[in-house]
Amino acid sequence: MRKENIKLNAASPLAFLTRDEMELIHSSALELLQDVGAEIPHKGALEMLKNAGCYVKRKRAHIPAHLVEWALKQAPSRIILYDRDGDMAMDLSGRNSYFGTGSDCCNLYDFDTRTHHTFTEQDMINGAKICDSLPNIDFLMCLGLMYMYPGTSYEHQFASMLRNTTKPMVVTAADRTSIKNIAEMVAVVRGGMEQAINKPLIILYDEPTSPFHHTFEAVDKLIYCAENMLPTNYAPAIMMGGTGPMTMEACLIQCLAECLTGLVIHQLAKPGAPFVFGGCITNMDMKCTQPTYSSPESNMCYSMIPQIGRELYRLPTWGMGGACGSKMPDAQAVAEATQQAYISGLSGVNLCHDVGFMNYGLTYSFELLVMMDDVISQLRRVMGGVNMNNEMMAMDVIKKVGPKGYFLSDKHTLTHMKEMWEPRVQDRNDFNRWQSLGSTSMEERAHQIVLDTIANYVPKPLTDKQEAGIQEILERADAESKIKAED
Repeated sequence: MRKENIKLNAASPLAFLTRDEMELIHSSALELLQDVGAEIPHKGALEMLKNAGCYVKRKRAHIPAHLVEWALKQAPSRIILYDRDGDMAMDLSGRNSYFGTGSDCCNLYDFDTRTHHTFTEQDMINGAKICDSLPNIDFLMCLGLMYMYPGTSYEHQFASMLRNTTKPMVVTAADRTSIKNIAEMVAVVRGGMEQAINKPLIILYDEPTSPFHHTFEAVDKLIYCAENMLPTNYAPAIMMGGTGPMTMEACLIQCLAECLTGLVIHQLAKPGAPFVFGGCITNMDMKCTQPTYSSPESNMCYSMIPQIGRELYRLPTWGMGGACGSKMPDAQAVAEATQQAYISGLSGVNLCHDVGFMNYGLTYSFELLVMMDDVISQLRRVMGGVNMNNEMMAMDVIKKVGPKGYFLSDKHTLTHMKEMWEPRVQDRNDFNRWQSLGSTSMEERAHQIVLDTIANYVPKPLTDKQEAGIQEILERADAESKIKAED
């Protein structure tokens, strides 16, 4: 079902950069692409770049400004995603904001024991069910790595998602073969590859290796998606002081240069192929050498990169929306994740991912996911802004009630009382009622929702034909992976 109330209607959307500042960052990125270039160990991509006018020496390509400007004009400004049933679900354009999970965590937080355990296939199934049940989680990423399938983890992750949610998905893949297997599973669900392209269910998450290194696998996946008109991003993940300079301003320039390199290759492979623009910049905490996902600097960058993508490039945008550095779903986790979600949402980022990430992306928490669903619901009410019409201004009601009057029994109150936002996990009871209900914390209430969902929620199943087709692809991929490992 198509999402409503996701557009930013607030009168003054959040923005950190002026037009002149965005132009300066852009021109500086073009200077880097021309003078420094990019390391691209992919023969096919280098050949395309050379034929398009780039200076190529060994594996280094220097990309002229006119080629970047050409690529920016080719990519579409809007991407429509559909759910598993083929119904329109997300319009990635303008300031429409959608929220979804993150991918590929090593561990899952165990609420009962306060420990982290290695992510399993059952965890992926449970996570997909929880995401499917939450009204404010719009899309799903694969949450965690499934180590029991060393060569085909990504295919099995995607199959678990397909079987347990109808929502659109952002997928990860090891290489061209991996994303091809995933695309074929989408084709099984859609009834053919042509239908899969016409009504996309997935976006590939792809990224370079900062600084300025574009691995063979990353570029090969980028080209495959372009050739097959499958939406993809190409999102640098830069740590200030580690894989990028120690200032936000410098990292913004580097991030644009790396993302634009991907865009040029992508559009050379097939002009007009759908591309999502964005990246992730965090500052490295020098005390622990970890990326600070929710620092003020990081949160500002999550807003500024998509602002350039939206306002300067007119592209769909990618950003962050609910991650933290906490090791458990506590007050720190909710505080950090909420700041991130509000800044990205009020900035109008299209795809806000990593809801539920803890421990710098190493651990996933179902409880944090449930609490953030409440936060995002609240945020969407804020994003809706105000409606200054006669009904909402209610001047006639105010005059009728007058001094020392009483609004509680008025028809206007009864009509609009249900429009007020109400929480699902947060508590609004008085003390006595809260105590009578068990004196629970927000984390404990979220944990109970997690347990109830895992035990009782039943997602819409695949058809027998779809299930058989997906299983056939998995078995083939496993067999090919085993042969490759033995060789």
